[in-house]
Amino acid sequence: MKPRFLLRLFCYSMVILLTGRCNPASDEQERKVRAQIPVTVTGIQYGSMTENLELNAISRFLDQSVIKSPAAAFVKQTHVNQGDYVSKGALLFILKTREASVLIEDTANPIAFSGLIRVLAGMDGVVTELIHPDGDFIQEGDELGIIAIPGSLVFMLQVPYENIGDVSVGKSCKIRLSNGKLADGRITAQLPSVSLKAQTQQFLITPSGMAGIPENLIATVIIPTTVHQRATILPKACVLTDEIMQHWWVMKLTDDTTAIKVPVKIGLTQGDLVEILDPAFQPADLFLASGNYGLGDTAYVRVISRTAHE
Repeated sequence: MKPRFLLRLFCYSMVILLTGRCNPASDEQERKVRAQIPVTVTGIQYGSMTENLELNAISRFLDQSVIKSPAAAFVKQTHVNQGDYVSKGALLFILKTREASVLIEDTANPIAFSGLIRVLAGMDGVVTELIHPDGDFIQEGDELGIIAIPGSLVFMLQVPYENIGDVSVGKSCKIRLSNGKLADGRITAQLPSVSLKAQTQQFLITPSGMAGIPENLIATVIIPTTVHQRATILPKACVLTDEIMQHWWVMKLTDDTTAIKVPVKIGLTQGDLVEILDPAFQPADLFLASGNYGLGDTAYVRVISRTAHE
């Protein structure tokens, strides 16, 4: 009887053990108990990633006309203001020669001689500078003002010589003004000299779609240096690293409540996005975007929302 009793006890134990292991309700309850960490998840996206070189540039008018006095004279009248747009042939100044001023004041020897000189604009443009006010006496050849051609405005970019390989004539770029406006630009010239102290080389950038830009305005020029067209992208919040930033990983969701640590190799970064070079993930894969910091190799989580990146 004793062997039969032991055999029956063994059979009952196996039945209880197998019943407990195959009970899905028990497994589900256990998983719910373990899933305590609230997280948000997101999916991968595909797109273009660009690495940029950003440098400051200053606006300049390349074509400027200096208005000079044709004779020694007094400035009698100024007919333009600084900032006025003038057409070729427009009246700018009326001068009175020194001789005319002397003869007119000589009441003993009156001569019908006005001695007035009309100074006209030699080109279309904007008056950027007026040097002498009315009443000033000027010598022949002295500067009266400057007219600039608005279409000749360029941005002068100083490029450190170690970055010369990233900048070339004909390359497109973006110009960001201090007010946040963004415009397209193209590198049109490279000057054949390097600054002795700063060791920078000067490039000229011609903007497009920028009207009314003043001279001496500092802008930021954004030049693309590396472009990856079909990149696998994750939000920066999904990518974790160690203290010395040598190892990178993500927490990938394997089912509704389990996330595992997956080492990754990253590429370009752009804003809050990071390119994933390796491994190759699937479009349906989901990754922890919040609540992922400080987790172990395997974590039991509770998904509370899915972001728009999915």
